[in-house]
Amino acid sequence: MTVQSVLPYLEETKSKDILHLLDLGTGTSRFPSELSKHLKDNFNLFCFDYVKECLQFQRSSIFRSDFRDASNPFARIMFVCGDAESLPFKADTMNIIFDKGTTDSLLKDKIKGKERTHSVLSEAFRVLCPNGKLLQFTDEDPDVRIPLLEESCRNWNISISYKILSSESIEYFMYTAVKK
Repeated sequence: MTVQSVLPYLEETKSKDILHLLDLGTGTSRFPSELSKHLKDNFNLFCFDYVKECLQFQRSSIFRSDFRDASNPFARIMFVCGDAESLPFKADTMNIIFDKGTTDSLLKDKIKGKERTHSVLSEAFRVLCPNGKLLQFTDEDPDVRIPLLEESCRNWNISISYKILSSESIEYFMYTAVKK
Protein backbone atom coordinates (compact mmCIF):
# COMPACT_ATOMS: atom_id res chain seq x y z
CA MET A 1 0.00 0.00 0.00
CA THR A 2 2.79 2.49 0.85
CA VAL A 3 4.57 2.32 -2.53
CA GLN A 4 1.30 2.73 -4.43
CA SER A 5 0.54 5.79 -2.28
CA VAL A 6 3.80 7.55 -3.21
CA LEU A 7 3.82 6.88 -6.96
CA PRO A 8 1.69 9.96 -7.80
CA TYR A 9 4.16 12.15 -5.88
CA LEU A 10 7.04 10.72 -7.87
CA GLU A 11 5.21 11.44 -11.12
CA GLU A 12 4.51 15.06 -10.21
CA THR A 13 8.10 15.59 -9.03
CA LYS A 14 9.69 14.34 -12.23
CA SER A 15 12.25 16.64 -13.74
CA LYS A 16 15.11 16.52 -16.19
CA ASP A 17 17.50 16.37 -13.27
CA ILE A 18 18.17 13.41 -11.04
CA LEU A 19 15.45 12.82 -8.46
CA HIS A 20 16.89 12.63 -4.93
CA LEU A 21 14.87 10.42 -2.56
CA LEU A 22 15.58 9.71 1.11
CA ASP A 23 14.11 6.76 2.99
CA LEU A 24 14.60 8.10 6.52
CA GLY A 25 14.98 5.20 8.94
CA THR A 26 14.80 2.57 6.24
CA GLY A 27 14.77 -0.32 8.72
CA THR A 28 13.94 -3.73 7.30
CA SER A 29 10.79 -2.86 5.38
CA ARG A 30 10.28 -3.93 1.78
CA PHE A 31 9.60 -0.34 0.81
CA PRO A 32 12.99 0.47 -0.84
CA SER A 33 13.08 -2.70 -2.95
CA GLU A 34 9.44 -2.26 -4.00
CA LEU A 35 9.96 1.43 -4.74
CA SER A 36 13.06 0.75 -6.86
CA LYS A 37 10.96 -1.46 -9.14
CA HIS A 38 8.70 1.51 -9.97
CA LEU A 39 11.34 4.18 -10.48
CA LYS A 40 11.94 4.71 -14.16
CA ASP A 41 13.68 8.08 -14.21
CA ASN A 42 17.12 9.10 -13.09
CA PHE A 43 17.16 8.86 -9.32
CA ASN A 44 19.29 8.55 -6.25
CA LEU A 45 17.55 6.61 -3.49
CA PHE A 46 19.30 7.01 -0.16
CA CYS A 47 18.43 4.28 2.33
CA PHE A 48 19.33 5.91 5.65
CA ASP A 49 19.41 4.23 9.04
CA TYR A 50 21.22 4.36 12.38
CA VAL A 51 21.59 0.57 12.45
CA LYS A 52 24.20 -0.94 10.11
CA GLU A 53 22.47 -4.32 10.09
CA CYS A 54 19.32 -2.72 8.65
CA LEU A 55 21.38 -1.28 5.81
CA GLN A 56 23.03 -4.65 5.18
CA PHE A 57 19.58 -6.23 5.06
CA GLN A 58 18.35 -3.59 2.60
CA ARG A 59 21.41 -3.97 0.40
CA SER A 60 20.94 -7.71 0.08
CA SER A 61 17.15 -7.38 -0.27
CA ILE A 62 17.31 -4.77 -3.02
CA PHE A 63 19.89 -6.56 -5.07
CA ARG A 64 17.99 -9.83 -4.70
CA SER A 65 14.92 -8.05 -6.10
CA ASP A 66 16.43 -7.81 -9.59
CA PHE A 67 17.34 -4.14 -9.36
CA ARG A 68 19.40 -3.92 -12.50
CA ASP A 69 18.55 -0.97 -14.72
CA ALA A 70 21.13 -1.03 -17.50
CA SER A 71 19.02 1.40 -19.53
CA ASN A 72 19.29 3.99 -16.77
CA PRO A 73 22.90 4.43 -15.68
CA PHE A 74 21.90 7.34 -13.45
CA ALA A 75 19.66 5.23 -11.22
CA ARG A 76 21.49 4.59 -7.98
CA ILE A 77 20.64 3.23 -4.57
CA MET A 78 22.96 4.18 -1.73
CA PHE A 79 23.08 2.99 1.85
CA VAL A 80 23.99 5.60 4.45
CA CYS A 81 24.49 4.94 8.15
CA GLY A 82 24.09 7.88 10.51
CA ASP A 83 22.05 9.85 12.99
CA ALA A 84 18.84 11.41 11.65
CA GLU A 85 19.33 14.34 14.04
CA SER A 86 22.35 15.32 11.97
CA LEU A 87 21.74 14.26 8.38
CA PRO A 88 24.91 14.08 6.25
CA PHE A 89 23.28 15.81 3.27
CA LYS A 90 23.52 19.39 2.04
CA ALA A 91 20.59 21.73 2.54
CA ASP A 92 17.94 21.86 -0.19
CA THR A 93 18.96 18.61 -1.90
CA MET A 94 16.17 16.05 -1.42
CA ASN A 95 13.03 16.04 -3.55
CA ILE A 96 11.10 13.55 -1.39
CA ILE A 97 11.74 12.16 2.08
CA PHE A 98 9.85 9.09 3.26
CA ASP A 99 9.18 8.57 6.98
CA LYS A 100 7.47 5.24 7.57
CA GLY A 101 7.72 5.04 11.33
CA THR A 102 10.91 6.85 12.33
CA THR A 103 8.98 9.67 13.97
CA ASP A 104 6.62 7.18 15.61
CA SER A 105 9.58 5.28 17.01
CA LEU A 106 11.20 8.41 18.44
CA LEU A 107 7.96 9.52 20.08
CA LYS A 108 7.85 6.32 22.15
CA ASP A 109 10.68 7.74 24.28
CA LYS A 110 8.68 9.61 26.95
CA ILE A 111 11.71 11.57 28.19
CA LYS A 112 13.44 12.90 25.06
CA GLY A 113 11.18 11.64 22.30
CA LYS A 114 9.45 14.87 21.40
CA GLU A 115 12.71 16.87 21.49
CA ARG A 116 14.47 14.31 19.29
CA THR A 117 11.50 14.19 16.92
CA HIS A 118 11.64 17.97 16.47
CA SER A 119 15.36 17.69 15.79
CA VAL A 120 14.90 14.95 13.17
CA LEU A 121 12.04 16.77 11.46
CA SER A 122 13.99 20.01 11.47
CA GLU A 123 16.85 18.21 9.73
CA ALA A 124 14.44 16.70 7.22
CA PHE A 125 13.06 20.14 6.36
CA ARG A 126 16.61 21.49 6.10
CA VAL A 127 17.60 18.94 3.43
CA LEU A 128 14.33 19.19 1.47
CA CYS A 129 14.66 21.33 -1.63
CA PRO A 130 12.08 24.03 -2.39
CA ASN A 131 8.81 22.26 -3.30
CA GLY A 132 10.26 19.10 -1.74
CA LYS A 133 7.92 16.80 0.15
CA LEU A 134 8.15 14.95 3.44
CA LEU A 135 5.76 11.98 3.28
CA GLN A 136 4.95 10.44 6.66
CA PHE A 137 3.03 7.22 7.18
CA THR A 138 1.51 6.62 10.59
CA ASP A 139 -1.59 5.58 12.48
CA GLU A 140 -1.43 8.79 14.52
CA ASP A 141 -4.52 10.97 14.30
CA PRO A 142 -4.29 14.36 12.53
CA ASP A 143 -5.28 16.16 15.76
CA VAL A 144 -1.95 15.03 17.20
CA ARG A 145 0.35 14.77 14.18
CA ILE A 146 -0.41 18.07 12.45
CA PRO A 147 0.49 20.23 15.50
CA LEU A 148 3.71 18.23 15.88
CA LEU A 149 4.64 18.88 12.24
CA GLU A 150 3.70 22.56 12.52
CA GLU A 151 5.82 22.99 15.62
CA SER A 152 8.78 21.21 14.01
CA CYS A 153 8.70 23.27 10.83
CA ARG A 154 8.14 26.73 12.23
CA ASN A 155 11.49 27.89 10.74
CA TRP A 156 10.31 27.05 7.21
CA ASN A 157 7.33 27.87 5.08
CA ILE A 158 5.59 24.50 4.95
CA SER A 159 2.11 23.43 3.92
CA ILE A 160 0.72 20.28 5.55
CA SER A 161 -2.03 17.99 4.33
CA TYR A 162 -3.03 14.38 4.91
CA LYS A 163 -5.10 11.60 3.51
CA ILE A 164 -6.46 8.42 5.01
CA LEU A 165 -4.98 5.15 3.83
CA SER A 166 -7.42 2.47 4.89
CA SER A 167 -6.36 -0.96 5.90
CA GLU A 168 -8.40 -3.91 7.07
CA SER A 169 -7.97 -3.30 10.79
CA ILE A 170 -6.13 0.00 11.35
CA GLU A 171 -6.68 3.45 9.93
CA TYR A 172 -3.41 4.82 8.52
CA PHE A 173 -2.63 8.34 7.45
CA MET A 174 -0.19 9.76 4.96
CA TYR A 175 0.92 13.26 5.90
CA THR A 176 2.48 15.49 3.26
CA ALA A 177 4.59 18.46 4.28
CA VAL A 178 5.68 20.56 1.31
CA LYS A 179 8.56 23.00 1.72
CA LYS A 180 7.82 26.28 -0.08
